[in-house]
Amino acid sequence: MSTSTIDSSMNDIANKQGFAFAIGAALLFSCKPIIIKWAYSYGIDALSLMLLRMALALPVYLVIGAIIIKKQKLRLPARQWLAAAFVGLFGYYLATFLDLKGLELANAQLERIILYAYPTLVVILGAVIFKHKVSRQQLGALALCYSGIICIFLQDLSLQGEQVIHGSLLILLSALSYAVYMLFSKKHIDQLGSLLFTCVSMSSATFATIIHSAIQLGLFNNEVTAANWEFSSELMAIVLLLTFAATVIPSFMISEAVKRIGAANAALTGTVGPIMTSIMAVALLGEVFTLYHGLGMVLVILGVSRLKPKQPKKLKNK
Repeated sequence: MSTSTIDSSMNDIANKQGFAFAIGAALLFSCKPIIIKWAYSYGIDALSLMLLRMALALPVYLVIGAIIIKKQKLRLPARQWLAAAFVGLFGYYLATFLDLKGLELANAQLERIILYAYPTLVVILGAVIFKHKVSRQQLGALALCYSGIICIFLQDLSLQGEQVIHGSLLILLSALSYAVYMLFSKKHIDQLGSLLFTCVSMSSATFATIIHSAIQLGLFNNEVTAANWEFSSELMAIVLLLTFAATVIPSFMISEAVKRIGAANAALTGTVGPIMTSIMAVALLGEVFTLYHGLGMVLVILGVSRLKPKQPKKLKNK
């Protein structure tokens, strides 16, 4: 077997693993708005929920990060650590906070559909900033996906009123922030490795959330604001589910996906998320599902089918 054949086989395996990680992360992330809506039903606010979620996840990332650093005996300049931490703020602090605030106003299906814009934003930002080539197949697939997104968005907008506009803008900004994270994370993943970069990103986002919470609650000016919610075993179970099933595990999976197939492909593979969220939102939250939602989902599925990368042609043995 020739070296080129072995390399091609290894690349095929890496691509399959990358897409498997990306799809798995998308499915787990698609549960997030459902779980958040359950949490909101217990009266908790967005920032408090984010703080609990991050604080519970932090020990996991710190332990894994410390093990990796010790094992690999890394000696990197402070600037490199700070750069990775800064990029992480876009993906796991800013994007998360805006998303949670948006979900206070918009329903789960609409949230997931709007976040669907981030693959397009990754491709556009990549083309503008890094001069990445956008194929005709990608343009056609994105057009189909966006047609479905717009169809569902307009339907929900007509049913819910002005608060949806505010919520939608917050979630759209969240999508933009996450697109920036996806686009700039590849460099740091290559330098630190996917697991360590995820640990650095989540740790920096957690510390930012703690500072934000301290400012919001008035801890720095001795004017502490009391929370309007109470702990309960049910709420704690929901927060734990949100933390590990919809945060820790998929965050590692998406980093592995970006490492193997790149930011744009990893982002585009996440298109299965809105479909699963719609199904769960209707079944578990009792959200409305109309003909327009169905039409939008069909368009999204057609778009996803055209986003699959072309398989390389195999050389025939003569």
